[in-house]
Amino acid sequence: MGRIARQYLETSFFHVMVQGINKEYIFKNERYINRYIQLIREEIPRDNLKIIAFCIMNNHAHFLINTQKIEFLSKYMQKLNSCYAKYYNYMEERCGYVFRDRFKSQSINSKRYLMHCVKYIHENPLKANMVKIIQNYKYSSYNFYRKIANNNEAYGPFSIEEIQFICNDNTQSIGDFVDVDNNIEESINSIITDFVYKENIKLFEIFENSDILKKLIKYLKISNNIKYTDIMKYLDITKGTMERLKR
Repeated sequence: MGRIARQYLETSFFHVMVQGINKEYIFKNERYINRYIQLIREEIPRDNLKIIAFCIMNNHAHFLINTQKIEFLSKYMQKLNSCYAKYYNYMEERCGYVFRDRFKSQSINSKRYLMHCVKYIHENPLKANMVKIIQNYKYSSYNFYRKIANNNEAYGPFSIEEIQFICNDNTQSIGDFVDVDNNIEESINSIITDFVYKENIKLFEIFENSDILKKLIKYLKISNNIKYTDIMKYLDITKGTMERLKR
């Protein structure tokens, strides 16, 4: 194994994303999604990591995972996706790759970013116009949080300890993870990470290809309601450049 980047040595929390090969709808119905969740819950051991939040969409999935070693994360995701790939290929009477790459991960280095990540993961179905209100989406951990916040009792596939252990001081409650306010820079950072993964591009390509930059700006503004002024500040582009890119 190559040298592990410094950022992975300074955190134990990771925003993990997986996507279907060629953006294929590998979680296209309830049966497929439930099988993936069943693998997460019962069939793949999670002794060395905790799943703090998740959301399963049609062609991709998001996780917030806590683990002390990146090696544990790699082994877990490899096993999870390998088992699901076998199931998917059997059901679809196909062979070959099911997931695009093994997985992508982004380290989380602050409590605010951690809280934002939970919110960002839960809001995926809302931003995709799959539901009108987040709690109507069945395939995420959002309602587990609401149940715990309202009644302080376990709900769904994960125990209260798995979610509540990150709220270990007197200034923060589990309810904070349901409706936390966004920090704009961290929001944009997460959205760009998601964009880069979904588009299968390198980060530097955004600034070398105006068409990609236009698409990113549209994604930030229309799909995620980020203000143009905040986009300009984050990307360090002028008002004139922004006006040209908006055309």
